[in-house]
Amino acid sequence: MVHNVDLLIIGNGVAGNSAALTARRLRPEMSIMILGKEVHPEYAAPALPDYLSGELSKEKILVKTFEDYITHNIQLRLNDEVTIIDPDRKTVSTAGGEEFSYGKLIVATGSFPIRLHRMKGTTLPGNFVLKTIDDVEAIVAYPGKHAVVVGSGAIGLEGGLALKERGYERVTVVEALDWISMRSFDKETAGEVVKALRSNGLEVYSGESVMGVEGNGRVQAVRTSRRVIPCDLILWGIGVRPQVELARKTGIALGELGGIRVDSHMRTNLPDIYACGDCTESPDRLSGKPALNLFWEPAARGGMVAGANCAGQEKEFTGSMAVFLTYIGQTPVVAFGKTEQDLKGLDYQVLASHSCGGYRRVLLYGGRIAGAQFVNTMDGVTEMLDQLQKGAPIPWETAEAGDSGKYAALQRSLTAYIQQLEAPRAPLPQVLESSAGRSGF
Repeated sequence: MVHNVDLLIIGNGVAGNSAALTARRLRPEMSIMILGKEVHPEYAAPALPDYLSGELSKEKILVKTFEDYITHNIQLRLNDEVTIIDPDRKTVSTAGGEEFSYGKLIVATGSFPIRLHRMKGTTLPGNFVLKTIDDVEAIVAYPGKHAVVVGSGAIGLEGGLALKERGYERVTVVEALDWISMRSFDKETAGEVVKALRSNGLEVYSGESVMGVEGNGRVQAVRTSRRVIPCDLILWGIGVRPQVELARKTGIALGELGGIRVDSHMRTNLPDIYACGDCTESPDRLSGKPALNLFWEPAARGGMVAGANCAGQEKEFTGSMAVFLTYIGQTPVVAFGKTEQDLKGLDYQVLASHSCGGYRRVLLYGGRIAGAQFVNTMDGVTEMLDQLQKGAPIPWETAEAGDSGKYAALQRSLTAYIQQLEAPRAPLPQVLESSAGRSGF
């Protein structure tokens, strides 16, 4: 039996659900169905470390209950994976033998965690990732007291902290690059983050590659390029990739970075098939180039755009931006835009400051904010992010000495610095940190 649906959505994450709710709001009469391979209703994936730590219950991370789908008249089929899309017949088939026909189809298959299957010992019991509710529950059920976290992205750091909070005696973070979260932080910022991690009980080693996993029947140690670290459990946090295998075999075009290629309306190259969320590439708001910014916010926004267009209301996706945001205990850490590595070879400047227990670092290029990094302070984050996304010269006229705004001191420092740049014969102010030399503001 073939089930006929006006709008069929593959994927029950934030992108798929945002698409469904947007379409339902715009077209109350439209039949909508979500197909998901997990058994759970929609949940907040960014809150998984809080579930792992025990800070939040499973019920607290659920975004929807099954009753919510009924309330919104959205059909939900779970625990069954889509295996075939037939774009000519406009049908979808599942591993469980179900078949559905669609008027419009949205592919929101998300992403998957990278695993090093070819490395020795990575298939032993005790190897885990942190991507789903089932992953959390498997980690909780596994007996262990010493953990190694491989990778220092947000999910690795948050997962390591969650294990420590859960009662692990020793948690060690291992990063192959020269410093942690190198794609988000400059070296100095990473140093501040490492201080926060260590104050919360984590050991951190950077510049060390994992060479293999040792164990007899289960994980017993990680061997790096410098040492052997005894452990019961390994949490792999080395990144995620778009889940595109279904799209690939269907003939849906992929972009240069491996995500599904979509236009500004989230349309793919095949008629009546759209895509959104982590499985897609999108233009980076800063560079304009294709990017894999696999975060909750662009996934939610992309889902809304796809849902609106499938419901007949034209909407455009304005691109995405990578924003690193996490908490290390009570210490907020935020980074966005370019790093010094990105700006290498250019005439850029850096302003850095320790004040009131926090660290702020702002990169300037061409009279504009190119990037910013904050540790243990949120003061100025919104203003900096807004200015960065606008891509406009900094409005120095708002930073007069009489300005009493909360970020006036920084604005005045930046203003003084830019004024000195524009008058090269004048002596450089002490607030300067340039690519040639550094000081605070």
